[in-house]
Amino acid sequence: MSALALRRSPAFRDWGLGDASVWPSDLLAYRQQWEPFIKAHLELWRYLNSVLESVPDAQQCPAGIFNAAPSTLSLPMQQFCAALAITRIRVSDTDPDGIQPQWNAWKGKSSAEILAGTGPMLKWHEGVVLRTGGQYKDDLVRIAKTWNIPHHFEFPPTPPFSEQQDIITRIEGAGLAAQGLLQIIGYSTGEVLVGAANTTQALAEGLRDTAKAIPKVLSNPWTWIGVAAVAAVAGGVLLTRYAPPPQRSPR
Repeated sequence: MSALALRRSPAFRDWGLGDASVWPSDLLAYRQQWEPFIKAHLELWRYLNSVLESVPDAQQCPAGIFNAAPSTLSLPMQQFCAALAITRIRVSDTDPDGIQPQWNAWKGKSSAEILAGTGPMLKWHEGVVLRTGGQYKDDLVRIAKTWNIPHHFEFPPTPPFSEQQDIITRIEGAGLAAQGLLQIIGYSTGEVLVGAANTTQALAEGLRDTAKAIPKVLSNPWTWIGVAAVAAVAGGVLLTRYAPPPQRSPR
């Protein structure tokens, strides 16, 4: 049976999937709603990657995506290469840990395949959203601050709670997802992206749809200097960052 015939069949409606004619649009609505959020985060990572790639010392790091920098490099250079590697992974079009490959993991599936995997697919998309705006966002902040990236990062807002609730209600009403499978997603007071059962709970817990931007770390003109790095310890983890050379007093 073709996918079109399947959607039109009485059995399809008997499975609790509602009006089969609107199934594809309802199912894809969740992805379309979060597409701008994912793209905005990806652009932030691309900017961060472009900055690190422009540093002359980046040539000392292995080409492409790598697991570890050569042990022959200094500790500051190993730390720099590790940061560079993370940015390469996040912007990669092929690495499984790249944002785009994760978001498009279900791309190209047939209607019948999507029907069979609706629940897992929706949870997968929700997981990508939470990782991108959560763990990955935190990594981006850490790298930007550690390496003094002079940029005012504006994090994209999540879709308004009312719009999220509307899409979830439509999907659940069409029988495409079990009740409570999807969450309302917002930022907590600690700028952490979390989910709530519904809009009422999200508001009661003080969630909001916007996050604070990272302030510019450097107010002076920014330059990179070789491996003359400044080391610091934060939370028991050794961090390194390149610092501008001191200004010489005029003679």
